[in-house]
Amino acid sequence: MPIPTGGTWPPPAHAPAYSAYRTWDAWYVGDPAELVKVYTERPAAKVRPSQLAGGVVGMLSRFLWGTPPRAGQRDTRLHVPVPADLAATSAGLLFAEPPALACDNTAAQEAVDRLIEHGLYTVLRHGAEIGSTLGDVYLRPVIDRDVAADRAIATAVPADAAIPVIRWGRLLEVTFWSTVYESSGTVLRLLEHHDVINGAGRITYALHQGTDQELGRPIPLTEHPDVAHLAELLDETGSQPTGLDRLDVVRIPNAGPQRLWRKLGPLKYHGRSDMDGNEPLFDRIDEVWTSWMQDIRLGRGRITVPEYMLQSNGPGQGAVWDADREVYSAINAMPGQQAGTGLTVSQFAIRTAEHKATLDELMQTAMRHAGLSAQTLGDEGDVAMTATEAQSRERQTFVSRGDRVTTWAPALAEYVELHLALERAHFAGPEEERPNVEFGDSITESPEQVARTVQLLDAATAVSVETKVRMVHPDWDDDQVREEVDKIRGDQPAPIEVGGALGALAGNQPNRAEGDEEPPPAEE
Repeated sequence: MPIPTGGTWPPPAHAPAYSAYRTWDAWYVGDPAELVKVYTERPAAKVRPSQLAGGVVGMLSRFLWGTPPRAGQRDTRLHVPVPADLAATSAGLLFAEPPALACDNTAAQEAVDRLIEHGLYTVLRHGAEIGSTLGDVYLRPVIDRDVAADRAIATAVPADAAIPVIRWGRLLEVTFWSTVYESSGTVLRLLEHHDVINGAGRITYALHQGTDQELGRPIPLTEHPDVAHLAELLDETGSQPTGLDRLDVVRIPNAGPQRLWRKLGPLKYHGRSDMDGNEPLFDRIDEVWTSWMQDIRLGRGRITVPEYMLQSNGPGQGAVWDADREVYSAINAMPGQQAGTGLTVSQFAIRTAEHKATLDELMQTAMRHAGLSAQTLGDEGDVAMTATEAQSRERQTFVSRGDRVTTWAPALAEYVELHLALERAHFAGPEEERPNVEFGDSITESPEQVARTVQLLDAATAVSVETKVRMVHPDWDDDQVREEVDKIRGDQPAPIEVGGALGALAGNQPNRAEGDEEPPPAEE
């Protein structure tokens, strides 16, 4: 697919995905105004009133955020940032403990270490969070000598800024786009098309002037100062060579299989968002939270005061009630007005338990639908648990994490190899190598639990001193372990040999002078 040259934007084949991206992004950002806009201003809502009873529009109108507030009333709807917490938790399961990247070649390992030092893990953590929200994330190295004169820069591109071409699950080419300028209905978009032609990778740039729904006409890159420097990178073919024999982009899907677009050819290989199918639950969570806060607002104590208890401010000045006054005999009122009812206190019940139980159940259902256990985001208190107990209580979370590790590990290895290849082509870096990627188990036992395990294994004479040191200090290298083992052996007292019958039972041999012959074995 060549770089788009005009027409509707996004392209019609990708319009269903971009409609979903907008909804998921609104939940992730958590802006109430954007949620209202998504559920009330989408094109599907522009139908006859008779159609509002059912179908998609009728369903959306029954959402909390699909009902516009009444004119003249304050909008009291509140949003709970569960979608953002869910995405952050999903990314944290992968990269809270960074994976180990190991190369056999020393020069390649040093290049990988430098890549890590310049923020690779931060990019991966942010990319995983965006991938959890939108279903896909794209990793690409960028060369900008004004920012980094001697290395490539690792970047992550969200799915709602990409138009990919995917065949049999493999990314063949992709067009990244960004809004350069927008004002008074005019939108300038920069398109970057990444592909491979005749075994050579290249990037084609195009600047288009259009509207929010139309790509518009192409204009020279020099028309806008923010992208004018790209014109200097083009060769005689009008594109920028990457210096690679492969695509300079790696796509990482969040989860699968794709449920929403599994029958749509261009979209069926897209990754599945953790928000997919959770939108009604997110809406109900906000509804319950709004109702709970409304109970608190309505449950404030109110006092109904008879008219005779009001303190007059004078003729034409009205009257007021002083809630802090304790003695009412001083109230300026006619004697006949002091008869009748006194103060009436109104205090409505706040249904805390009912709201909390409903909210917890909705959140657990949303987490379970995203492949996470209820305890992962739930409030279980600071109760100490062993690794086995944690694995048991959050089994679904660890199963989902294992599935995503099998997706991220090879993709991350491919990206690091690609990054090193680009640095070799442009900065005379070392020969690229695909590293071995090893994710941790994400469970850290307490020192007490490790010590107890080592003690039991030592009592059973089942481990060596070196193994015990490695269990207690898993982050030490071989030299540190060897030094510690030597110290432990040096601190241990020498064994005491016992002679006589007790020594014979212990297996000790009696001391013999030099030249003495070995005693003959005892006759049976």
